[in-house]
Amino acid sequence: MSEIQKIKYEIRIDGFESVYYFRHGKEFYHTPERHSSWEMLYVDRGAIIAITDGIGCELSEGMVIFHEPGDLHAHISNREVSNNMFVVTFTTSSPAMDFFKKKIFTLDKTSRMLLSLFMQEARGALGEIQGDYKNRHALSFDSEAEFGSVQLMASHLEELFIKLIRSGGDRIHSSDESRRIAKNSTVESIEDYLRTNVYKSLDMSEICGRFHIGKSQLSLIFKECTGKSLMHYYAELKIEEAKRLLADNNLSVSEISDSLGYSGIHSFSRSFKKATGFSPTSYKESILL
Repeated sequence: MSEIQKIKYEIRIDGFESVYYFRHGKEFYHTPERHSSWEMLYVDRGAIIAITDGIGCELSEGMVIFHEPGDLHAHISNREVSNNMFVVTFTTSSPAMDFFKKKIFTLDKTSRMLLSLFMQEARGALGEIQGDYKNRHALSFDSEAEFGSVQLMASHLEELFIKLIRSGGDRIHSSDESRRIAKNSTVESIEDYLRTNVYKSLDMSEICGRFHIGKSQLSLIFKECTGKSLMHYYAELKIEEAKRLLADNNLSVSEISDSLGYSGIHSFSRSFKKATGFSPTSYKESILL
């Protein structure tokens, strides 16, 4: 009797962390993130720009991109069309996954069918696929799901990956337009963050950490997009908010100084006078006459 030949599993999914189907508008952007799992993103409709370690790449309908564990990545709508995207994060220890690093793929009919089968089993295993980006929650499989649903999820994805490896794929390529949109979106997100935190006392290190960007690069792109240094922009936001609070006449100058995160009333007064030509008290008196 001949010896049984064992199966060599070239690709094996060890577990799933998340399964999402998002519908985003033309202005969608999320701050850069990194995690310890693999991520696959499929553009089901429209187009997005994927940023991977600073490289911007536009993906249109039917395309897939992979982010390996530890990749710093973000996704941005291209300001022209809305988009639907399917995202799966998963763990695997298969060395063959190295093939997917910094690559994009356009799915053919068979590959799309495999992804559709995966989504069908995922709906059965999860009850529903999460679609609210702002209220994401931990993955939880339904104990009443049909027999073998999760195993079939893994099987369909493994088959898709094998097919993609055979197809070759393309290296991530960046365009001037994708870089411009990525840069502007990053700066707009930082501006929103500064406005939201005008009552705090942020510094460059904290902002760089939040957006996973180096100080020199952040300074460069912020000045390029706004014509101002980041900290000068933040200081201006504080002064404008101080003007509003002074006009409301509900807080004292000292209370306004404390609420806006200044180190003391003297620091606040110097900054305010430098920006407006008035001391806070004089400004308050002039507008309340």
